[in-house]
Amino acid sequence: SEILFHIDASDAFGRIKLNLNKVDLASFSSHKIYGPKGAGALYIKEDVKIEPIIYGQLTAQKLWPSLENIPAIAGFAKAAELITSIDMNKISYLRDKLIEGVLSEVEQALLNGPRGFKRAPDNVNISFLHVEGEAVTVELSMRGVYVSSGSACTSRILQPSHVLLAIGRKYEEAHGSILMKVTPFHSEDDIEYAVNQISEGVKKLRLISPVKGG
Repeated sequence: SEILFHIDASDAFGRIKLNLNKVDLASFSSHKIYGPKGAGALYIKEDVKIEPIIYGQLTAQKLWPSLENIPAIAGFAKAAELITSIDMNKISYLRDKLIEGVLSEVEQALLNGPRGFKRAPDNVNISFLHVEGEAVTVELSMRGVYVSSGSACTSRILQPSHVLLAIGRKYEEAHGSILMKVTPFHSEDDIEYAVNQISEGVKKLRLISPVKGG
């Protein structure tokens, strides 16, 4: 039987152009575009048939039991409408300012992934050698800068990102990574503040880090 191809396009939706011609299914999340939590969308190619994975009183296209969350769905629809008015060029500019600021201020910092148009406009993922990503996350939160040590799905798992390992990062490099997102609500002042706090925070942690280099 033919294998179906599904992608989680939540981080791409509203940020880059999507061509779904070569996929069978694609999923999107409301909260990723600043809409309410609890709503999502599933693209299903016209000739694809899928079965429910949870059974009960099926109501949502006969795929999901229980009633639809109408307020969240309406909020998702409005968020999808509003996301098109956001200037992604500005977001990309702030992203690059954050990347270059951190790389210039912090020694032994590595950008994970490509630069420029090949990168999602709001995504910044940087590894810091000789320090743990989880420690950086905690330190920065006390400084008013909120980042994560991995994707939302795995941020509570104290293991290096399997994605970073797959693209060739060493264990220590992946273990010292943090993920940051630039939003329409950020300003250049916010970026400068974040760069300063990241620089100070990482330098502080390296002085006491159990994984610091020789």
